Amino acid sequence: MSEDEGTQAPALAPNEEALPPAEQPRPRIRVLNGPLRGATHLVRERLGIGRASTSDIQLVHDGISRQHAQVVTDERGRHVLVDLDSSNGTFVDGQRIRRQVLEPGTIFKIMRVKLVYEVVADPQRSEESGVFALRQLDRTTLRGTIDYGSLDLPQPAAPRPRAAADTLPVDAAPLHTEADGVVPRRDKRRTSSVPAAQARGEDRHRIIATRADGSIYEGSLIDDIVDYRELRVRIERGDEMTTLEREAFEALEERLRQPDGGEAPTRREFNRFHCNFPAKLRFATGDEISAAVLDLGVDGTRLRVYDHQIEHDSIAWLAIFIVSHGVPHTVVMTGRVAWTCRDHLGLGFAGAPGWEQLRHRKIAVRTHMDLGEQLQAARAGGPGRVHLRSGRPPS
Repeated sequence: MSEDEGTQAPALAPNEEALPPAEQPRPRIRVLNGPLRGATHLVRERLGIGRASTSDIQLVHDGISRQHAQVVTDERGRHVLVDLDSSNGTFVDGQRIRRQVLEPGTIFKIMRVKLVYEVVADPQRSEESGVFALRQLDRTTLRGTIDYGSLDLPQPAAPRPRAAADTLPVDAAPLHTEADGVVPRRDKRRTSSVPAAQARGEDRHRIIATRADGSIYEGSLIDDIVDYRELRVRIERGDEMTTLEREAFEALEERLRQPDGGEAPTRREFNRFHCNFPAKLRFATGDEISAAVLDLGVDGTRLRVYDHQIEHDSIAWLAIFIVSHGVPHTVVMTGRVAWTCRDHLGLGFAGAPGWEQLRHRKIAVRTHMDLGEQLQAARAGGPGRVHLRSGRPPS
């Protein structure tokens, strides 16, 4: 099967209006390869793509413009891909385009990143309660780091009775992707249960997030964080928002932001919720390693990765494979390593205050000053990594 055939979205029903609300087709962009593979983004009036953190789809690469391209709705209600005079262009079928009307299954390329425009029905949600993270039982490692078998994670959820098996639509975001991220689609639905998932090489881990006082976060923390971040981007951009969307944003902000006051003020704007579930760390090189998420918030996360060799200030993507109400999807967040030690690291997500200023400037100090004087001079020059080369022997 060719790449184009593997990504064709199912045809729209002849009478879309007759479909129940849960089955209404919804347009989206799905990333096919690279660190963001598997992530999906709904297309509304406008969807921005670029390197800037205010983009709906942020592609971190020096060859991608800050405002590279966007998908807009024209006067006929069609979705149109528009290149924003980018340096390296946007391509469809190998041809550089300035404006392209999107049809279901259209694949376009920005640098090496492939994306597909799809129109799919909303997945059918089951009555299953709870949110689960999927642990993919592969053996992908990076430079000797250990995999999930040695991570301190909660036990997978016990198999449920066959009658309670989930009904999973094939059109949901794939749990498995081929090398290029393309998964063949079928029209019929299939059923999936925990034993079946384990047979495919997956374990389910229930996600329970707690606040500092021990109270449990109600609902899906990961989905709430994703929704809040998407709404915040649209507000910062000045997009038109409905009353319901603004109310949803304010409700999420109240749930996720740090409360005002308190005897021990924190530097963080948002709560970090304690949890313990599996995820993946992806890198621009194509490497991928296993991690355990220990706390999570709008602005970042703390991870456990035993004996890792990840450097401070590296760009990394946190990929979480979750099942909510029986519906699987992939969440990918772009981040930068803010701190690191042998078995743990902190990841600051794109869009957090100062995210784009975290990269340190290297300061070379070549002088005969003593160590204290060198450090004082380095501080006066601003934050940075200090390379000390002194002609005076250290005391």
